[in-house]
Amino acid sequence: MTPHPRLSVSQMCTYPWSFDEELALWDELGVRTVGLVLAKVDDRARAALQERSMTATTVIIRNFDLTAPQTWDATRAEVNCATDLAAQLGGSPYFTPGPGDGRPIGELTAALAQAVAPCVQYAESRGVRLAIEPTARADRSFVHTLRDGLQVAEQAGVGIVADLGACWTEPDIEDTVRRAGSRIAVVQLCDAVRGKSDHSNRAVPGDGDLDIGAFVEATLEAGYTGGFELELVGPAIEAEGYAAATRRAVEHMSALLETVLPSATTGQRP
Repeated sequence: MTPHPRLSVSQMCTYPWSFDEELALWDELGVRTVGLVLAKVDDRARAALQERSMTATTVIIRNFDLTAPQTWDATRAEVNCATDLAAQLGGSPYFTPGPGDGRPIGELTAALAQAVAPCVQYAESRGVRLAIEPTARADRSFVHTLRDGLQVAEQAGVGIVADLGACWTEPDIEDTVRRAGSRIAVVQLCDAVRGKSDHSNRAVPGDGDLDIGAFVEATLEAGYTGGFELELVGPAIEAEGYAAATRRAVEHMSALLETVLPSATTGQRP
C-alpha cells in the first residue's frame, strides 16, 4: 500500500537506528514525509532527504533550562539551526517546555516566553513555526496536558503538538483539540492500551483501545490541514521490532486516513 499523502513517520519510531537504516525503511515503504530529530540529521542526511524530495513535519530539539538563563543563548542557537532545517524541508521545530523548579506555572511560562522570544522572531522571518509538546514526564515539562499547554503556547507565541499518545487520558480531549484550532502545529498518532501508564501503554495503531479516527476528525474540525505523524515508542514497539511495527502502523493509518479524511483534502501536501 502506498502511504497516505498526509501520513508522516517520525524518527522516534526507529530512534536507535542509524539514519541510513531509517532511510532504507522509508524507501521500502514509500514514505516521503518524516518527523526528524535534529541530532540525527547531519549534512549528508539532509542531502539524502532533498535528493528524494522528502519533506518534514517536525524537527525535535532539546528544551530550554528555565533555571539557567546563562544557557539560553546556546539553546537558541540550536533552535535556530532546527529552524533553518525546517525552512529547507518543512515542518515545525518543537521541544518540551522544560521541567518545573517550584515556581508557579505563570512564572515558568513567562520564563519560557522570554527564553524563546528571539527564536520565535527568527522563525517567523524564515516562514517557520516553532511549537512545544506537553508531556506527563516531570523531568521534561512543567506542562502536562494539552489543555494547559494551549495557554502556555499562546503566551509564548508558539504552536503546540497534539500528541494523542500523551493526551488521550484527558477528559473531553476531542473538545480540547477543537478549541486549539490554528494553534496546532502538528498532530502525532499512536494507539494505547488502557490500564498501563506512560510509554508502556503505547501500541501500533489498531492494537490498542483508542478511537484514533475520532481524534483525527476533531483535528479536522479544528481546521488542521497538516500531516499526521506516527510516533511509536515503548516496550511493545521494541518487542515487535521497529521495522515490523512501523510497517504495520503505516498500513493501518493509511487505510484509516483514506476513510476519515474528506476526499477534498487527501491530496494536500502535509
